[in-house]
Amino acid sequence: MEERRISDPSGHRRRLLKLGKEALADEVIRTWDTLASSEAELSDLRMAMGKLEVEIAKMRGKRGISSTKIEMANKIEELENEISILTLKESQEGVNEELQRLRKREESLLTALLDMEREFSASRSV
Repeated sequence: MEERRISDPSGHRRRLLKLGKEALADEVIRTWDTLASSEAELSDLRMAMGKLEVEIAKMRGKRGISSTKIEMANKIEELENEISILTLKESQEGVNEELQRLRKREESLLTALLDMEREFSASRSV
């Protein structure tokens, strides 16, 4: 406390000591009001920042869903190409089993893609 009395580079202490009781009380009230206003602004900024963080998370989620959807669509397209080639070669031995395996894989990818689309639609409505 002694150090505070000695060092007062801005002169606030000297200025406050010269004030009368009412002027000092007014100065304290003005300072508290300013501090309260600053705290309210800071609180508002924190809330706005929180909302922006939520929006950023949503955007990242949508971007992640979009890239996954593109990857799945590409895989489905590759499977469809393989299925069409195997359908042409269906008369050969072993091709029928491979064709069934690919069709099951395609069906599971399409199901996953539809589930993802439903989740994405649900997240947009929230």
